[in-house]
Amino acid sequence: MTHHNKVMLLGHSDSYTQDKDMQVTVAFNHFGEGLVQRMPSCRHGYFHVINNDYIQWKMYGDGGSADPTINSQGNMFVAPDNRFSKEVTKHEDA
Repeated sequence: MTHHNKVMLLGHSDSYTQDKDMQVTVAFNHFGEGLVQRMPSCRHGYFHVINNDYIQWKMYGDGGSADPTINSQGNMFVAPDNRFSKEVTKHEDA
């Protein structure tokens, strides 16, 4: 089992608006037990998150800040047993 906190960050920073034209597809990943957050975390741009497995994460699965568009399709989420860690998607204001 792997124990990684911040798995995947797409976008430089909330203030780096040049990323607004970024287009990324995140597909066919297995985000396994023991991972904490940012699977992925998206800033600005357009993100297609498709056909990924999220298994028993520690904080949240995918997230966004700085007004991204996240199109999430066909993903499988198996929530952890801890009732405080069941957040699938996290939104942060920029």
